[in-house]
Amino acid sequence: MAQWGYTGGYANTTQGQNNGVMTVFVSGESSATAYPVAAGNTVNLVDLDGGRMYFKSTDVNGMPCPLRTFEIKEITPPPANGDVVSRKEFDTLTQQLQNMQQLLAGLQAPEKGGKSK
Repeated sequence: MAQWGYTGGYANTTQGQNNGVMTVFVSGESSATAYPVAAGNTVNLVDLDGGRMYFKSTDVNGMPCPLRTFEIKEITPPPANGDVVSRKEFDTLTQQLQNMQQLLAGLQAPEKGGKSK
């Protein structure tokens, strides 16, 4: 038998056996608001489709606390430092390469007058 006598699609769990915190998947804020929470417990309600997470709590007397809402977003790791250069570094290296090419071109060009050293 589900706690609170509610069997509307939620798992048959007793919240008191979860040390006060458990995670449940819901569909939207209305489902999070309607989810029953036992006195003195906190439930982590996750809406993956909506990209939100809710914390619903009650105090020891069973009075509900304000529903806390958070955005869920994926955090991607930054690229490895050795494989990426900044635009400033790229422009500096490009300028150095162009300077070297001009220097080499000047050394290889024959002198005017047909004489070489």
